[in-house]
Amino acid sequence: MMIVALMSLGFVFSPQCALAAAPNISGSDSPLGSVGDAAGVAQTSNTDLPQIVGQIIKVVLSFLGVIAVILVIYAGFLWMTAGGSSEKVDKAKSIMVQAAIGLVIILAAYSITNFVVGGLTDATGLN
Repeated sequence: MMIVALMSLGFVFSPQCALAAAPNISGSDSPLGSVGDAAGVAQTSNTDLPQIVGQIIKVVLSFLGVIAVILVIYAGFLWMTAGGSSEKVDKAKSIMVQAAIGLVIILAAYSITNFVVGGLTDATGLN
C-alpha cells in the first residue's frame, strides 16, 4: 500500500516539480522552445525571489494536501473494516477529524501565502 501511495505522489508532483525546475525553454531559437510553445507549456524566466519562494510554498502545501486526503481515505478504510469494534471506529473518527482540521489549515495557509506573495510582487513591481 505504501508503494502505491509513493507512486501516486510521484505522478502527482513530477510535472509540477519538472516545470518549476525547468530552464527557460521558451522561444523558437531551440527545438525544445518551439515544442514547448506549440504545447502551451513554454516557461518564462521566473528568477525573482518572491516568485520562487511562492512556487516552493505552493508545491509544499499541495504535497501536504495530498497527504491529508490520503489520511481521510485511510480513516474511511479503517472505519469500513472496523467490524463493529468501537475502538477502531473511534480511532477512524479521530483520524478523519484531524485530517479535516489539517485540510482547513492547509487551505488557510495557501490563501495567506497567495495573498502575501501577490502583495509583495505587486508592491515591488516584479509583476
